[in-house]
Amino acid sequence: MSAAQQLLFPDPQPLVERLGCEFFRQLPECPGVYLMRDACGTILYVGKAKNLRKRLTSYRVANPDRMPRRHLRLLRTVARIELEECPDESTALARESELLRAVRPRFNRA
Repeated sequence: MSAAQQLLFPDPQPLVERLGCEFFRQLPECPGVYLMRDACGTILYVGKAKNLRKRLTSYRVANPDRMPRRHLRLLRTVARIELEECPDESTALARESELLRAVRPRFNRA
């Protein structure tokens, strides 16, 4: 497929389709932890961000040419994202570590 043809087909946006544009507009610009859950409520992934809006916005477009297959599978599976705002980045890092040890989500690497 040529570059011109690829431009005719926008990159998939599974999270925007599921969560809506408003979800991304309302994200806080502060440090925190986010939990990606599937339709059954199982935690698939735990992440930390110094700016939740910037970090989660990076997941909006699932470009198969620039993203590992593992991430694409994750984005197709996520049904909702929960946020935990933190006062600073070090608190967010500690909370992420605590959650990773307790939950051991399948999409986080060991």
